[in-house]
Amino acid sequence: MEKTINGYTKKEAMEKAFQLGFESEKNRMSCSQSSFHAITTVLGYKNPQLFKSIAALQGGGADSGQNSCGAFCGPLVIFSFFFGRDYELWEKGEMTLKASFLGEKLLKKFQEAYGSAVCKNIQTHCLGFPTQFVKDGDLDQKAFDKFEAHDGHELVAPTVVGRAAAWAVEILWDELPKDQDINLKD
Repeated sequence: MEKTINGYTKKEAMEKAFQLGFESEKNRMSCSQSSFHAITTVLGYKNPQLFKSIAALQGGGADSGQNSCGAFCGPLVIFSFFFGRDYELWEKGEMTLKASFLGEKLLKKFQEAYGSAVCKNIQTHCLGFPTQFVKDGDLDQKAFDKFEAHDGHELVAPTVVGRAAAWAVEILWDELPKDQDINLKD
């Protein structure tokens, strides 16, 4: 019998992560929060504090398009949550790179699919132009409307988010315990 996480086989978990990521981005926006939500929902663990704390990672960081895609950042936060360096190691000056190793696997998937994990590069790859939603402390309505007119939140960003969530689940699959819900509340 195939092992499961939170009642899902690997294939089912990846499909569910894609679906949740796609729907979340399409209906609620925020690529960082949507990817995070999809992955944590599939794994059976939600963390409201982390969810809230990654909001400004959306749209390439501060909705600038200039930095890593939020759909890439959401999974990195989850990799770090499970496998990142804790305070004890940090205070000792000791390193652990497991989260970075998993992040590199995700980066390679972004590079294969989009040529980059940088938001504006992904937008240019998918739409033919980059977008910067926030300029001078305000929403750039023209940029937002142009993005929307090209199915930015109807198809493009939801697909990027869905794929990122599915890839992250795939990467995490062999790293997490099976046949149980993940409960890290203790």
